[in-house]
Amino acid sequence: MELLRIFLGGTGAAALVTGLCALLQWRLNRQAQKEDLTRSRRQEREGELAAVNRKLDVLFLADRTLLYDRIKSLAKSYIERGYVTVEELEDLNRMHEVYHDPDKLAGNGFLRDLMNTVNTLPLKAS
Repeated sequence: MELLRIFLGGTGAAALVTGLCALLQWRLNRQAQKEDLTRSRRQEREGELAAVNRKLDVLFLADRTLLYDRIKSLAKSYIERGYVTVEELEDLNRMHEVYHDPDKLAGNGFLRDLMNTVNTLPLKAS
């Protein structure tokens, strides 16, 4: 028993403390590596998300531009023709609503006068 007390009191205690410190250091390093990996993955995902958002913005603008052109083209053809069918008017007004609605494509008011003119055209059965 005396021998055990001497061992623990001197070299053994120092070895035990050194071992515990090494174990604690290993644990802290492992946790830091996991955090670095998590941070790196989060940054990668944020970068991917930003790229997707940029693409969505471009597609959003393209959709709005195409719908603007389609509405304008159809409206001008109906005005030139001098009448509009009920179905054509419903479709055109639905497209204009999607184009102009601030919660949808948030288009500007450039088509408003054109749409007012189309809405006053004589209606014909399809």
